[in-house]
Amino acid sequence: MFEFGKMEIIKVVIHSLDTQREMPVCSSFEIDSDDSTTLAFAENAMETILNSSLMQWARFEEESQIKVMSEALYSSPVSFMDVTKDMAYEMFKLMKDNASIPNGDLMFVLFMMDEVMYLGAAKYNYKTLMTRRIENIREGQSIYIVKDSSLFASMRNKADEGFIVHLMHMDIALVDKKYEINGDKEYYLKEHFLKCTSEYSQKEKLDIFNKVTKNIEDKYIGDDLEKKARIKKAIVESIEEDNLMSVQKAVESAFDPQDEVGQLYKQALEKAGIDNENIQVSESQVKRKYQMQKIITESGIELKIPVDYYSDASKLEFISNQDGSISLVIKNIGKLTT
Repeated sequence: MFEFGKMEIIKVVIHSLDTQREMPVCSSFEIDSDDSTTLAFAENAMETILNSSLMQWARFEEESQIKVMSEALYSSPVSFMDVTKDMAYEMFKLMKDNASIPNGDLMFVLFMMDEVMYLGAAKYNYKTLMTRRIENIREGQSIYIVKDSSLFASMRNKADEGFIVHLMHMDIALVDKKYEINGDKEYYLKEHFLKCTSEYSQKEKLDIFNKVTKNIEDKYIGDDLEKKARIKKAIVESIEEDNLMSVQKAVESAFDPQDEVGQLYKQALEKAGIDNENIQVSESQVKRKYQMQKIITESGIELKIPVDYYSDASKLEFISNQDGSISLVIKNIGKLTT
């Protein structure tokens, strides 16, 4: 694993992979060192891969051809153009065999970071947009609308897929997507191009945690709003520096040590392989998912109540009525707005 630091770009090249052609269109020249637009775009591409919540840490399998190519590049950086062309051809063959993988441009970046050499690759899939075309006809011009499939991106666009290889240790930062291959949805970079094994991304970890939590609530907690709110409150309180949520701390805060449901919760998280993880949770995710508890009545009334209210009788009270219904009292309201 490695951290993002100050980048020094050495070489950049872009190859075009359009399966409507018989072969990829590989550039014959590196990007000029004074092409500030492309170099800034390349640097942003590397940053977005490393900072993505979808990024997975990965390691090559022994039979990986891309690993062999990466090792050759590390031994001889002057082979950059040949190595990237070979990689582009490998990608093109994979795309030709699997029509679900979209056409796109493949940008390769050789760069130094903290005195270590890296190879990055960012794939930008083509989009089809309407654009105008000007055509010279006789003594004038004709202007009309056409469909154009090409790379359309702003300077802040994230790569659709990509990877960065630490060329000394062969660690990989990977952002991948699933496409239909041999009838199944599969990560095409990890399983078919790079041929590597990976850990969960931060997004996958959070998705698994939320799924396990929901399963526990559905099976063992049901409609007990206070217990659900206690779990959410524990999650918020377990978030430490850098927006990292401690799974272990969240479970321990939500349940007493001898609580049977808490033990089942721990076992489920352990089985999922995330019981000791620290998971990245953005501020927007905290506000949207964990700080509020939504209540919906049978008549369709919806209320969003801060989870802190559930443990404060001066702010919120549930009253069980004799007829089996429930009354909800929200107390000490300073102001109402619509």
